[in-house]
Amino acid sequence: MPRVHPPTERDAAIIANAVRFDIALFIGRGKYAHASARTLAEARTEAAPALEAEHPYGRRALIYAIDAEGRSALVTGDIPTESQESSMKAYAKKFNAQRAARAAGLKDNEFEIVKAKGGFTWRDLRNTQLTPDPSREPRAKGGPHPTAPKRPPGQRAQIEADARAGKLPEPPDFSAETHKRFRNKLATVVALANAGDLEGLRAFQINPVSSSPKAIKRYRDLCIIALEARRN
Repeated sequence: MPRVHPPTERDAAIIANAVRFDIALFIGRGKYAHASARTLAEARTEAAPALEAEHPYGRRALIYAIDAEGRSALVTGDIPTESQESSMKAYAKKFNAQRAARAAGLKDNEFEIVKAKGGFTWRDLRNTQLTPDPSREPRAKGGPHPTAPKRPPGQRAQIEADARAGKLPEPPDFSAETHKRFRNKLATVVALANAGDLEGLRAFQINPVSSSPKAIKRYRDLCIIALEARRN
């Protein structure tokens, strides 16, 4: 059995801020059965066992965490179910926690350092605070709290916020020649999204090996978020 290494800081960040969990089960000859869950607990206790029961080949299903950027990370057995945030590594010094957040690809205004058991860890603000809270904005000495945020959310955050409100995102622009061989795949995803085919989008396989399929995957994931929001 291959040795499974513990998650890297990047993987831990993805798992801690996952928007969904995809389950894959190898069923032979390059084919996989797929499922999806909202939480890690649901993936482990419901979706994965159901997939294994449907395809009883004695194999274990693999669970992948997917974040809002479309990045994925394998969820290993040592990741606790009860708390995603608890999977984040604690650091003795705040500076080391800041370095870990930057190494995961976050800008200084996209994370905050919080106290954790054993030291400090960092929390991704992109999923928890899409827009600033006016009541927490600094105010001038003796002045009132501002009634509006100082600056609007970034474009990526706004697109995600719209998706969480049930609005389908605009498809990526594949007019450049470099995207030519991926246009049919994008068209298929667009058709599934416009048809509201949530299950079809979840089952659609994308191998994000280059910028084109990565863009398709991010678009697909945002469409899933939007359609799920409409169902709720």
